[in-house]
Amino acid sequence: MLSEKKLEKIGKILGFERIQSLEAGQVDELQVTISNAAAAIKHAQDELEANPQYQELKENLKALSAGLRDVKKFQNAVVQYSLHLIEEKGK
Repeated sequence: MLSEKKLEKIGKILGFERIQSLEAGQVDELQVTISNAAAAIKHAQDELEANPQYQELKENLKALSAGLRDVKKFQNAVVQYSLHLIEEKGK
């Protein structure tokens, strides 16, 4: 079940009329609604992936963040090995 806070957030997004429409639906209708929503999300993702400008931006972000990824990878290894040594030394 959803919390009251989550239900309020969803209500603000959907609006009163859409909430009423969903509440009036039978289980099979709600299942179709879920399927349609998933299809709409997939369609929007496919359109975004097909956009050349998005692909270029994605590649630029990947290139720009390479240094951060390397630092995080190295520093996480330092932390993990240090924790291993602390455990090994009985602390």
